[in-house]
Amino acid sequence: MASVITIGCALSFLAGCGNANGSSGTSSDSTNSSTSSVAPRQGGNLTIGLDREVQTLDIASSITTQQPLLILSTAVYEPLMKAGKDGSVEPDMAKSLTSDATATQWKLTLRDGLKFSDGTPLTSKEVVAHIKRLGDPATKSSAMAQVAQIKQMDTPDAATVTFALARPNADFAAQFTRALGMIESTTAKDPFGFPLGAGPYQVSDFTPGSSVKLTKNANYWGDKPYLDTVTYKMIPDADSRFQSLKSGDIDLMWSESASQFQEAAKDSSLKVMKAPASMSMVLLNLKDAQLADASVRKALAQAIDRKALNAVVNLGEGKPIDNPYALLGGVAPKDANYPQYDLNAAKSVLESKHIKLTLNCENRPDTVQRATALKDMLGKAGVDITVTPVESANYTSQLMSGEFQMADFVTSVLSDPSGAQYLFTSKGPYNFTGYANTTVDSAIAAASATTDESKRAAAFATASKALGKDVPVLWTTATNAGFIMSNKIAAFPDISHNTLIEAQAGKIALGEGH
Repeated sequence: MASVITIGCALSFLAGCGNANGSSGTSSDSTNSSTSSVAPRQGGNLTIGLDREVQTLDIASSITTQQPLLILSTAVYEPLMKAGKDGSVEPDMAKSLTSDATATQWKLTLRDGLKFSDGTPLTSKEVVAHIKRLGDPATKSSAMAQVAQIKQMDTPDAATVTFALARPNADFAAQFTRALGMIESTTAKDPFGFPLGAGPYQVSDFTPGSSVKLTKNANYWGDKPYLDTVTYKMIPDADSRFQSLKSGDIDLMWSESASQFQEAAKDSSLKVMKAPASMSMVLLNLKDAQLADASVRKALAQAIDRKALNAVVNLGEGKPIDNPYALLGGVAPKDANYPQYDLNAAKSVLESKHIKLTLNCENRPDTVQRATALKDMLGKAGVDITVTPVESANYTSQLMSGEFQMADFVTSVLSDPSGAQYLFTSKGPYNFTGYANTTVDSAIAAASATTDESKRAAAFATASKALGKDVPVLWTTATNAGFIMSNKIAAFPDISHNTLIEAQAGKIALGEGH
């Protein structure tokens, strides 16, 4: 077998089993510690603050597989594969996932004893049925593009699924960390109308847009979870969520706020777990007449001081980035040929053109702050920028429709190498900019077609340099995201070197005395 992912040691396509390559942000004594001086105990209830309102838990809905909600969705629908260090993946409910030398033939082997929460077996047939449902246009799943790459699925026995892909994809395994691998029953639903899952918890109460309560799944295949119940409260406002944590109304919360991370790190009653797992950039609509000229786009990039932006917006918590593979440790390109900050060079191109552009961003304090800082930087180069906040519920549809000139974009899709093909290939489903370059297409295809790490790294570098020359996006920073929690939590997964933050509730425990 050309590539193998097994239980003992996750041989990812990008990095081996050694230590991570230092991609995480800075930390303090109360930051990124997965242990506590207090021993973890069985039992108790944990209350988690989510950053958005949830109307459904169905994995077919794109919202449930977004990074901030994985702590909820993986509790009910534990994935076949889970995120590892530096973009790697490891088996979870899968026992192994292997490919041939061409990366077109894959074999999935399930663990023994997998069952849905009603006790019915989860076999290879249920995996296939789940994937077919996601690929059905009537389901309107965000995973349809991933399913479309599968030419054929077979089930030689109850524990095995074989996949024949339409084209090589050495990163196929990474797609089983989210929708493809979060197996839902296609024949049974819970009292709230959601498909049954096989995770450590099941839904016991659900109020749309308000709260979810989970209780233990007695038929769970793995180690029994510590907590008796997990309650999720939907608190979209970041400040309100943080105040709820400090007041004790919740025990754990999602955050992408640098100021909250820094404040929490100084508070002895709180702990932080974070990683630079979100990448921010400015999408440029290449159909816009003012942005069609590559020399203009290069000058826009030269006008942005990414180090200063990181210091101001992220309070130094993130790191500047210049290519789609920047978080992937040892295989990240060393030189992406991306334009460096040079305000005088930017002014020499832009000042005489009297360019006026609108920069859209989500209507959240952190994104508006970043957009405002970018406006000021570009203004110094002679570009008149209008910042237009857009409600989050409408933002993705606006990007998909191409109704923007410039758009602030924060994503976790680049947590593994496959994300680049979605954003930057000419036929990529999330190619919001309208960018097309045969060199990039060929390099990304070459990386997908091999499991040889050196060849993949070379292909990543080729794609990155072409992107750096053409500048379809303005790279800014990798931003820290993660969790702030009460110090009564005694066990929590270490996510500090992950590029996808996927903390599973079944591994979280309260300490003795709490």
